Amino acid sequence: MNQKEFKNFFASYAQNVDNANKLMFWKLSDKIIMEIIKKHISIDAPQNSIIFDAGGGTGRWICDLAKIYQTNFALYDLSEDMLKQAENNIREAGMEKRVKIMQGDMTEISAVPTASMDYIISIYNPISFIEEKEKAVSELFRILKKGGVIMIMGQGYFNAVVSKINNYLVGYDELRAIVSEYQIKWNDAVPKLNIFSQESMELLLANAGFVPISTYGVPCFVQPGVEDFEPTNSQKSRVSKALEDGKFFNTIFDVEMRFNSRKTVVNRGMNIFSVAKKQ
Repeated sequence: MNQKEFKNFFASYAQNVDNANKLMFWKLSDKIIMEIIKKHISIDAPQNSIIFDAGGGTGRWICDLAKIYQTNFALYDLSEDMLKQAENNIREAGMEKRVKIMQGDMTEISAVPTASMDYIISIYNPISFIEEKEKAVSELFRILKKGGVIMIMGQGYFNAVVSKINNYLVGYDELRAIVSEYQIKWNDAVPKLNIFSQESMELLLANAGFVPISTYGVPCFVQPGVEDFEPTNSQKSRVSKALEDGKFFNTIFDVEMRFNSRKTVVNRGMNIFSVAKKQ
Protein backbone atom coordinates (compact mmCIF):
# COMPACT_ATOMS: atom_id res chain seq x y z
CA MET A 1 0.00 0.00 0.00
CA ASN A 2 1.46 3.36 -0.99
CA GLN A 3 1.57 6.31 1.41
CA LYS A 4 -1.29 8.22 -0.24
CA GLU A 5 -3.54 5.14 -0.30
CA PHE A 6 -2.75 4.48 3.36
CA LYS A 7 -3.50 8.04 4.50
CA ASN A 8 -6.73 8.31 2.49
CA PHE A 9 -8.07 5.03 3.82
CA PHE A 10 -7.33 5.68 7.49
CA ALA A 11 -8.36 9.35 7.42
CA SER A 12 -11.86 8.18 6.63
CA TYR A 13 -11.73 4.99 8.68
CA ALA A 14 -10.72 6.83 11.87
CA GLN A 15 -13.95 8.84 11.82
CA ASN A 16 -16.28 5.88 12.28
CA VAL A 17 -14.34 2.82 13.42
CA ASP A 18 -15.25 3.32 17.10
CA ASN A 19 -18.94 3.16 16.23
CA ALA A 20 -18.73 -0.30 14.70
CA ASN A 21 -19.54 -2.20 17.87
CA LYS A 22 -22.94 -0.52 17.99
CA LEU A 23 -23.83 -3.20 15.44
CA MET A 24 -24.51 -6.54 17.08
CA PHE A 25 -22.34 -8.57 14.69
CA TRP A 26 -19.30 -6.54 15.75
CA LYS A 27 -20.35 -6.59 19.39
CA LEU A 28 -20.39 -10.40 19.20
CA SER A 29 -17.01 -10.47 17.46
CA ASP A 30 -15.55 -8.13 20.13
CA LYS A 31 -16.87 -10.34 22.92
CA ILE A 32 -15.26 -13.41 21.36
CA ILE A 33 -11.93 -11.60 21.04
CA MET A 34 -12.05 -10.36 24.63
CA GLU A 35 -12.80 -13.86 25.89
CA ILE A 36 -9.79 -15.24 24.00
CA ILE A 37 -7.53 -12.50 25.38
CA LYS A 38 -8.62 -13.35 28.92
CA LYS A 39 -7.73 -16.99 28.29
CA HIS A 40 -4.12 -16.09 27.54
CA ILE A 41 -3.40 -12.97 29.59
CA SER A 42 -4.21 -13.43 33.26
CA ILE A 43 -6.44 -10.78 34.77
CA ASP A 44 -3.90 -10.81 37.63
CA ALA A 45 -1.09 -9.66 35.31
CA PRO A 46 1.33 -7.45 37.33
CA GLN A 47 0.61 -3.73 37.41
CA ASN A 48 4.10 -2.93 36.15
CA SER A 49 3.73 -5.18 33.09
CA ILE A 50 3.01 -3.68 29.67
CA ILE A 51 0.51 -4.75 27.04
CA PHE A 52 1.71 -3.50 23.64
CA ASP A 53 -1.11 -2.89 21.15
CA ALA A 54 0.47 -3.21 17.70
CA GLY A 55 -1.53 -1.24 15.18
CA GLY A 56 -3.85 -0.23 18.00
CA GLY A 57 -5.46 2.63 16.07
CA THR A 58 -7.89 4.67 18.11
CA GLY A 59 -7.02 2.94 21.38
CA ARG A 60 -10.47 1.37 21.67
CA TRP A 61 -9.09 -1.99 22.78
CA ILE A 62 -6.77 -0.44 25.33
CA CYS A 63 -9.67 1.50 26.85
CA ASP A 64 -11.71 -1.70 27.13
CA LEU A 65 -8.82 -3.80 28.45
CA ALA A 66 -8.01 -1.18 31.08
CA LYS A 67 -11.34 -1.98 32.73
CA ILE A 68 -10.09 -5.55 33.28
CA TYR A 69 -6.32 -5.27 33.63
CA GLN A 70 -4.31 -3.06 36.00
CA THR A 71 -1.30 -3.13 33.66
CA ASN A 72 0.26 -0.31 31.70
CA PHE A 73 -0.21 -0.09 27.93
CA ALA A 74 1.69 1.00 24.85
CA LEU A 75 -0.26 2.07 21.77
CA TYR A 76 1.64 1.86 18.49
CA ASP A 77 0.20 2.85 15.11
CA LEU A 78 1.32 4.46 11.86
CA SER A 79 -1.81 6.50 11.13
CA GLU A 80 -1.77 10.07 12.43
CA ASP A 81 -5.56 10.26 12.07
CA MET A 82 -6.12 7.13 14.14
CA LEU A 83 -3.74 8.33 16.86
CA LYS A 84 -5.45 11.71 17.10
CA GLN A 85 -8.67 9.87 17.87
CA ALA A 86 -6.77 7.65 20.31
CA GLU A 87 -5.57 10.70 22.27
CA ASN A 88 -9.18 11.82 22.70
CA ASN A 89 -10.39 8.34 23.68
CA ILE A 90 -7.61 7.80 26.21
CA ARG A 91 -8.08 11.24 27.73
CA GLU A 92 -11.84 10.71 28.07
CA ALA A 93 -11.17 7.35 29.73
CA GLY A 94 -8.76 8.98 32.21
CA MET A 95 -5.99 6.68 31.00
CA GLU A 96 -3.20 9.15 30.20
CA LYS A 97 -0.89 7.92 32.98
CA ARG A 98 -1.20 4.27 31.96
CA VAL A 99 -0.76 4.58 28.18
CA LYS A 100 2.24 5.55 26.09
CA ILE A 101 1.27 6.52 22.52
CA MET A 102 3.81 6.04 19.73
CA GLN A 103 3.60 6.60 15.99
CA GLY A 104 5.56 4.35 13.70
CA ASP A 105 5.75 1.54 11.18
CA MET A 106 5.41 -2.03 12.50
CA THR A 107 8.29 -3.11 10.28
CA GLU A 108 10.68 -0.86 12.24
CA ILE A 109 9.69 -0.37 15.86
CA SER A 110 12.87 1.51 16.69
CA ALA A 111 11.24 3.53 19.50
CA VAL A 112 10.75 0.35 21.56
CA PRO A 113 13.74 -1.34 23.25
CA THR A 114 14.47 -5.03 22.75
CA ALA A 115 12.72 -7.39 25.19
CA SER A 116 10.76 -4.59 26.89
CA MET A 117 7.12 -5.66 26.40
CA ASP A 118 5.33 -8.33 28.46
CA TYR A 119 2.41 -8.96 26.10
CA ILE A 120 1.55 -8.03 22.53
CA ILE A 121 -1.92 -7.83 21.03
CA SER A 122 -2.80 -6.91 17.45
CA ILE A 123 -6.54 -6.90 16.85
CA TYR A 124 -8.60 -6.62 13.65
CA ASN A 125 -5.83 -7.28 11.22
CA PRO A 126 -3.05 -4.67 11.16
CA ILE A 127 -0.80 -7.45 9.79
CA SER A 128 -3.12 -7.75 6.78
CA PHE A 129 -2.17 -4.19 5.75
CA ILE A 130 1.61 -4.68 5.89
CA GLU A 131 3.54 -5.65 2.77
CA GLU A 132 6.64 -6.77 4.67
CA LYS A 133 4.72 -8.89 7.16
CA GLU A 134 7.72 -11.11 7.98
CA LYS A 135 9.75 -8.05 8.98
CA ALA A 136 6.90 -6.77 11.17
CA VAL A 137 6.54 -10.07 13.04
CA SER A 138 10.32 -10.23 13.54
CA GLU A 139 10.18 -6.77 15.13
CA LEU A 140 7.36 -7.90 17.43
CA PHE A 141 9.50 -10.89 18.42
CA ARG A 142 12.40 -8.54 19.20
CA ILE A 143 10.46 -6.25 21.53
CA LEU A 144 8.70 -9.04 23.47
CA LYS A 145 10.26 -10.32 26.68
CA LYS A 146 11.28 -13.95 27.01
CA GLY A 147 8.23 -15.86 28.20
CA GLY A 148 5.92 -13.19 26.80
CA VAL A 149 2.77 -13.87 24.79
CA ILE A 150 1.72 -12.43 21.44
CA MET A 151 -1.87 -12.49 20.13
CA ILE A 152 -2.11 -11.46 16.48
CA MET A 153 -5.06 -11.38 14.07
CA GLY A 154 -5.26 -11.36 10.26
CA GLN A 155 -8.08 -11.72 7.76
CA GLY A 156 -9.05 -15.32 7.06
CA TYR A 157 -7.96 -16.90 3.77
CA PHE A 158 -10.66 -19.53 3.29
CA ASN A 159 -13.46 -17.25 4.44
CA ALA A 160 -12.25 -14.65 1.92
CA VAL A 161 -12.33 -17.21 -0.90
CA VAL A 162 -15.85 -18.31 0.08
CA SER A 163 -17.04 -14.70 0.22
CA LYS A 164 -15.53 -13.75 -3.14
CA ILE A 165 -17.22 -16.74 -4.79
CA ASN A 166 -20.63 -16.57 -3.14
CA ASN A 167 -21.11 -12.86 -2.43
CA TYR A 168 -19.16 -11.30 -5.30
CA LEU A 169 -19.29 -13.97 -8.05
CA VAL A 170 -15.68 -13.08 -8.70
CA GLY A 171 -14.10 -13.67 -12.09
CA TYR A 172 -11.73 -16.54 -12.79
CA ASP A 173 -8.54 -14.47 -12.98
CA GLU A 174 -9.20 -12.64 -9.73
CA LEU A 175 -10.10 -15.82 -7.89
CA ARG A 176 -6.99 -17.59 -9.13
CA ALA A 177 -4.83 -14.65 -7.96
CA ILE A 178 -6.45 -14.65 -4.51
CA VAL A 179 -5.89 -18.37 -4.05
CA SER A 180 -2.26 -18.30 -5.17
CA GLU A 181 -1.12 -14.97 -3.69
CA TYR A 182 -2.89 -15.01 -0.29
CA GLN A 183 -3.97 -11.42 -0.92
CA ILE A 184 -7.36 -9.85 -1.57
CA LYS A 185 -8.88 -6.51 -2.59
CA TRP A 186 -12.44 -6.10 -1.41
CA ASN A 187 -13.26 -2.84 -3.20
CA ASP A 188 -11.69 0.35 -4.54
CA ALA A 189 -11.74 2.05 -1.13
CA VAL A 190 -9.77 -0.73 0.59
CA PRO A 191 -6.13 -1.53 -0.24
CA LYS A 192 -5.02 -5.04 -1.15
CA LEU A 193 -4.76 -7.09 2.05
CA ASN A 194 -2.86 -10.17 3.23
CA ILE A 195 -5.11 -13.10 4.13
CA PHE A 196 -4.13 -16.00 6.37
CA SER A 197 -4.98 -19.60 7.06
CA GLN A 198 -4.26 -21.12 10.45
CA GLU A 199 -1.24 -22.79 8.91
CA SER A 200 0.20 -19.69 7.23
CA MET A 201 -0.26 -17.52 10.33
CA GLU A 202 1.39 -20.07 12.61
CA LEU A 203 4.24 -20.50 10.10
CA LEU A 204 4.74 -16.73 9.98
CA LEU A 205 5.06 -16.67 13.77
CA ALA A 206 7.29 -19.75 13.94
CA ASN A 207 9.67 -18.38 11.31
CA ALA A 208 10.14 -15.28 13.47
CA GLY A 209 11.06 -17.43 16.47
CA PHE A 210 7.72 -17.70 18.28
CA VAL A 211 6.23 -20.98 19.47
CA PRO A 212 2.54 -21.14 18.43
CA ILE A 213 0.18 -22.08 21.26
CA SER A 214 -3.30 -21.99 19.76
CA THR A 215 -5.27 -20.38 16.93
CA TYR A 216 -8.92 -19.30 16.78
CA GLY A 217 -11.37 -18.40 14.06
CA VAL A 218 -13.21 -15.13 14.84
CA PRO A 219 -16.03 -15.70 14.20
CA CYS A 220 -16.41 -19.11 12.58
CA PHE A 221 -20.14 -19.63 12.14
CA VAL A 222 -21.96 -16.30 12.16
CA GLN A 223 -21.48 -14.33 8.94
CA PRO A 224 -21.77 -10.54 8.63
CA GLY A 225 -24.09 -8.90 6.14
CA VAL A 226 -22.97 -6.23 3.70
CA GLU A 227 -24.60 -3.62 5.95
CA ASP A 228 -22.12 -4.48 8.74
CA PHE A 229 -19.35 -2.98 6.60
CA GLU A 230 -21.18 0.24 5.72
CA PRO A 231 -18.69 3.05 6.59
CA THR A 232 -21.03 5.16 8.73
CA ASN A 233 -22.30 2.12 10.68
CA SER A 234 -25.83 3.44 10.21
CA GLN A 235 -27.36 0.27 8.74
CA LYS A 236 -28.15 -3.10 10.30
CA SER A 237 -27.75 -6.45 8.62
CA ARG A 238 -30.20 -9.29 9.05
CA VAL A 239 -27.78 -11.04 11.39
CA SER A 240 -27.13 -7.91 13.49
CA LYS A 241 -30.87 -7.47 13.96
CA ALA A 242 -31.25 -11.11 14.99
CA LEU A 243 -28.39 -10.78 17.49
CA GLU A 244 -30.33 -8.07 19.33
CA ASP A 245 -32.19 -10.99 20.92
CA GLY A 246 -30.06 -11.62 24.01
CA LYS A 247 -30.79 -15.33 24.15
CA PHE A 248 -29.80 -15.77 20.50
CA PHE A 249 -26.66 -13.63 21.03
CA ASN A 250 -25.53 -15.70 24.02
CA THR A 251 -26.24 -18.98 22.26
CA ILE A 252 -24.16 -17.99 19.23
CA PHE A 253 -21.37 -16.79 21.52
CA ASP A 254 -21.35 -20.12 23.37
CA VAL A 255 -21.27 -22.07 20.10
CA GLU A 256 -18.42 -19.97 18.74
CA MET A 257 -16.34 -20.39 21.90
CA ARG A 258 -17.01 -24.12 22.02
CA PHE A 259 -15.61 -24.79 18.56
CA ASN A 260 -13.49 -21.83 17.43
CA SER A 261 -10.11 -23.36 18.35
CA ARG A 262 -10.74 -26.80 16.85
CA LYS A 263 -8.38 -27.56 13.99
CA THR A 264 -11.29 -28.68 11.81
CA VAL A 265 -13.11 -25.37 12.39
CA VAL A 266 -10.48 -22.59 12.73
CA ASN A 267 -10.10 -21.98 9.00
CA ARG A 268 -13.80 -21.15 8.72
CA GLY A 269 -12.96 -17.95 10.59
CA MET A 270 -13.54 -14.53 9.07
CA ASN A 271 -10.37 -13.63 10.97
CA ILE A 272 -7.52 -15.86 12.10
CA PHE A 273 -6.36 -15.08 15.65
CA SER A 274 -3.13 -16.81 16.71
CA VAL A 275 -1.50 -16.98 20.12
CA ALA A 276 2.22 -17.68 20.46
CA LYS A 277 4.99 -17.46 23.04
CA LYS A 278 8.58 -16.26 23.03
CA GLN A 279 10.58 -18.93 24.83
